[in-house]
Amino acid sequence: MWERGKLLRRATWISGLAVTATLLILYIISPPPVELVRNAVQDGYQRLSPRVYDRDAPVHVIDIDEASLETLGQWPWPRTYLAALTDRLFGLGAVAIGFDILLAEPDRTSPRALRENLTRFREDIRLPEGLSALADHDAIFARALSQGPTVLALSGRDGGVVPPPKAGVAFTGADPADALLTFPGALLPVPELGEAAAGLGHVSLTPGRDGITRRVPMAARLGDQTYPSLSAELLRVAQGAGSHILRTTQASGEGAGGSNLVVAMKTGAAQYPLDASGDFHVHFAGLQPGRTTPILSILADDWDTVANQAAIAGKIVLIGSSAQALFDIRTTPLSDKVPGVMIHAEVLEQVIAGTFLNRPDWTVGLELLVIAAIGLIMILLSRTDAPALGLLGAFGLAGLSWAVGWHAFSAYGLLLDPTGPILAAFAVFIPTTALNVLAKEVARRKIRGQFAHFLPEPLIAEIVQSPEETLTPKGAERELTIMFVDMRRFSTLTEKMAPEDVVRLLNTFLDGISVALVSHGATIDKYIGDAVMAFWNAPVAREDHAVQAQLAIFAIERAVADANATFQDANLPQVEARIGVNTGKAFVGLMGSSERLSYSCVGDAVTLAARLEGLTRLYGVGHLVGSATASACPEGYMHVEIDEVVVKGRTQPEAVAVLVSASDPAAQAFKSKMATLRVAEKAADWTAARAACDQIAQMQLSGLDLPHLARFYLERIADAEVKGGPDMLYRADAKR
Repeated sequence: MWERGKLLRRATWISGLAVTATLLILYIISPPPVELVRNAVQDGYQRLSPRVYDRDAPVHVIDIDEASLETLGQWPWPRTYLAALTDRLFGLGAVAIGFDILLAEPDRTSPRALRENLTRFREDIRLPEGLSALADHDAIFARALSQGPTVLALSGRDGGVVPPPKAGVAFTGADPADALLTFPGALLPVPELGEAAAGLGHVSLTPGRDGITRRVPMAARLGDQTYPSLSAELLRVAQGAGSHILRTTQASGEGAGGSNLVVAMKTGAAQYPLDASGDFHVHFAGLQPGRTTPILSILADDWDTVANQAAIAGKIVLIGSSAQALFDIRTTPLSDKVPGVMIHAEVLEQVIAGTFLNRPDWTVGLELLVIAAIGLIMILLSRTDAPALGLLGAFGLAGLSWAVGWHAFSAYGLLLDPTGPILAAFAVFIPTTALNVLAKEVARRKIRGQFAHFLPEPLIAEIVQSPEETLTPKGAERELTIMFVDMRRFSTLTEKMAPEDVVRLLNTFLDGISVALVSHGATIDKYIGDAVMAFWNAPVAREDHAVQAQLAIFAIERAVADANATFQDANLPQVEARIGVNTGKAFVGLMGSSERLSYSCVGDAVTLAARLEGLTRLYGVGHLVGSATASACPEGYMHVEIDEVVVKGRTQPEAVAVLVSASDPAAQAFKSKMATLRVAEKAADWTAARAACDQIAQMQLSGLDLPHLARFYLERIADAEVKGGPDMLYRADAKR
């Protein structure tokens, strides 16, 4: 058996190392579940620390919103609107203008197109003279585009011939085409417009598997051409730069496992980091009112306002739509309704400000090293005799991994992934700890076999946990709450009953009480005929032991009521319970001979609890609570001091009380009258004391025979009058 335990403990190493190796492989291949967790953590960082929006950033958005569609009509609008918009934006001082709108078809509202549409099926329609001579709308828009730095959008699609870009994308090192976002073809703008624009940029955003956009491809492979993104091309034309440069791992000297991956991109004077696939990690600031101007404000008659000049002058302007009907609404870590144009604007703001989220290639190696280290640490922790320590270590290492990732993100814009280390902490902890516990359990079976026949299971469990302490005669001193429960008038009730009925009565009574005690965390010490002794706070320590013991009083009363219902059906007599509760230091541990041990407690606090149970019959109450116990009152209850008594074997008086509901008006009245009685008694005001007794005798409270209590005090008052003094301390000479 012991050898088997050793083998199981050795297996903790094997299982821990196997789990760690599996996690390393999963981290490298990154299956969808791992990616989802990783993204969720990074999204949490974004929500905790969004990018601070700079109101002076030289980027602005003109929004084709719902109001503009209601005012100017459904989309697409005549290109003359866009021409006027372009002219006015340049007139307001725009540095460059980018259209996050696909203009892939000729304007159907142009005079020539309008004539063709009207006469397609009706030759008898007479059109105004000179209609065909009017300027084509696309030509008007093309002239507007050619007046300044403008960029039009294109997107990837399955087919189509892709012309060379306006400005090339050069590479330092080999062409990283295999690493980039790739489409077989492209959806291009109308040729006349494309030729007039200074640049063309793709607007193909790539959300994750969960539909959330976190990154923007700054370069994409469309057919056999490499195109920059809309935001990258806007940066180029705004600076008057000639091309873009992609820096790769081959040129930078960074390791990529034999692959040629993207590291960064340079556009004019702006250089910004990219991930291996050429994606820019966006640190979102969220929707900002200061970033946007409604398009109607620019197309209005009074467009040349001071506000519009301040919003547009000296800025790169993006034109896009927040209208649902134009289907360019995205989800980001900060919001589920973000116009796509706003994401391009966020990229431009970050590049111009020079603040980035960066995930260098070396972070992967670092994270793999941390996963391996955490796996080894968790294996060592799991082999201790304290599983809680291993669990604490798992939470601690997981929390530290998250905190380091958060600090790197918020302080340095560094994207460290804590997902692998967090998974390692718990994935290694669970099987290794389970095996270690199993190994120790195998070793403990020998102890269980030795004591199973004469000790209850809870005590065996304690011996197994700490045999050096529990299997010695020295025991330990601990604060306990002790309770004695006794059946009232047991001998009188059972003297004429058949033996089998006595057993049935006693077993039903003790069974209900035992369940009530255990449900409130008690350790049942022993059964003494019709009585039960129990205590709290050993062997399992609990801070609320006094409170739980007092709550058990009412559970016992309910158990006795249930037992009485059973007795009534069986034609057996009704019973009552008497309860004494006290709290104090006691000696607790395994006691007895070497042949038979009992887990018990002894001490003055135990004796006092037994005395209090015996005094209940004197006062006519169902329970009495000592002063130490009463110092911890359960919520919703209150104590009513009944008397001060000197029990047999003690010289100092002990205040005894009953526990009643604090919300019961009758209980509150009883507490008030009891206090009046005690004050009057100590002051030898016998008239007031008798009056209080008379009022108490008229009261009714569950579990308290108040007429009996009143008679007790009236007799004591009469005795005091005869003796001629207010020495009202009751001295109990009997043990119980």
